[in-house]
Amino acid sequence: MINNTQLARWGILPLWLLLTFSVFLRTPTPIDETRYLSVAWEMWLREDFLVPYLNGETYSHKPPLLFWLIQLSWGLFGVNEWAARLVGPVCALFNLYLTRALAKQLWPSQENVALLAPWVLIGTLLWTLFATATMFDILLSNCVLLGMLGLVTAVQGKQVKGWSTVSLAIGLGVLAKGPVILVHLLPLALLMPLWAEKDQQVHYYRWYSYMFIAILRGALIALAWAIPAAIQGGEAYANAILWSQTADRAVTTSLHARPFWWYLPFLPLFIFPWIAWPRIWKCLVSMPWKQDQGIRFCSLWFISCLLIFSLIQSKQVHYLVPLLPAFSLLIARLLTNDKNKPALITDLLLPLCFCAVGILLILMPTMASFAKLSWVQAMDYTWGGSVLVIGLILSALTLYLRQLSVLAVSVSLVIAIVIGFFCFFKYTGLAYNLRPAAEKVKDMQTHDTPVAYVNNYQGQFHFLGRLTQAIEVVDYNQLNSWANAHPDGYLISVEKKKDTNVSYIQKQRERWLIFRTGQQMVQKQRGQSR
Repeated sequence: MINNTQLARWGILPLWLLLTFSVFLRTPTPIDETRYLSVAWEMWLREDFLVPYLNGETYSHKPPLLFWLIQLSWGLFGVNEWAARLVGPVCALFNLYLTRALAKQLWPSQENVALLAPWVLIGTLLWTLFATATMFDILLSNCVLLGMLGLVTAVQGKQVKGWSTVSLAIGLGVLAKGPVILVHLLPLALLMPLWAEKDQQVHYYRWYSYMFIAILRGALIALAWAIPAAIQGGEAYANAILWSQTADRAVTTSLHARPFWWYLPFLPLFIFPWIAWPRIWKCLVSMPWKQDQGIRFCSLWFISCLLIFSLIQSKQVHYLVPLLPAFSLLIARLLTNDKNKPALITDLLLPLCFCAVGILLILMPTMASFAKLSWVQAMDYTWGGSVLVIGLILSALTLYLRQLSVLAVSVSLVIAIVIGFFCFFKYTGLAYNLRPAAEKVKDMQTHDTPVAYVNNYQGQFHFLGRLTQAIEVVDYNQLNSWANAHPDGYLISVEKKKDTNVSYIQKQRERWLIFRTGQQMVQKQRGQSR
């Protein structure tokens, strides 16, 4: 599978650099990236690195590790956008090398698995889409991988070192995204009898005792932040970070609530393009599950976590990102285990899928189901044509080599994603670029012009505009009274319909971001009441 060991070992770094370059092809995406950058910005302004804030209020939805890393980046390079947004790609690089380290632990005599696994990971669509995002899932993936390394080390006889690593992973995981780290690590720890080798002679009582101690030690690491933060942040903040943001979201929340089966239709897309490679399906049929500890480990990791996340009520596609190293390790092991001569005709299917995606992108503006999207209406042939060319080149390379190369697939996917980022944000224009609006808000605050956001402000403007004051938030019942009290002030709202009788308007995703003066809002309300 790997003809050039040095290329496989070091070629992943320039490919990561190419993917990282995509950060500079797009602005921070609302509302997630803009919100998290704004939280980090407010922590920096306040010089308060214990309690996160958003728009002047304590922010309990996420723990502080990502924000701390952004503060560290600003401390090294100064407060700027690129320094903050490089945190995500650097975490992604650690993902790749931790995946390689875990492969070496699972298959110490199979060097090719360790060389191949990061290439599979960087070439997996869902991971690649989020690898450069200023979000929590790639960071959490590092904690998960660290914990998995600890479990494998412990089962191989180095229990003190292994469980200390697990404790550290749990503590950092809670600080990265909360107790969800346990959803990733506990199933594998509890199912140890199913993946450990019989000759490893693991004592169950000792194993589960160490597991319990590791959880406690990990909790102590997290509580070293949570207790002082709860004291400083107040009762509501304390209740949120210690209970409601975890238990309520998992059990009773209506936020992102979706049915049990919701992830299943998306799985083929998540693991594209590998799912379109028939050789992988052939390898799955002959998978030596019983004879290979690493295959059992990765299979149980992926399946158990997918099942648990399906049972949890709140679901988002990026919640599954930390499962993808398990998938990449499994695929790398299966491909290196395949000793059969590849069938050229089946290896061509995956490159042809790239060609099909390119043709689909070219035809999207003519398809009724897509054409209603405003950014699709702005599409030209650049995106689809580029992906089609990538597919044709990959097909030609496969014909030349007489087999499909994993490295070539990963390079093709990353190049296609970078081009996709460039084209998508070009077509969408200001729909995903809130910097002009943020600068207007900054100008209003500089000139002491009253400004309020209608209903639910998510911090979209604070970092982009480097705002130093909170924005007042008013609900729909307060519109008239606020508008009458501030006729020259501005109300900012996101609405479905376009309105030209306003001071400023731009797209925000598929809706409209509108700035109205108080006087314009009064006139609008009067017009609606007639």
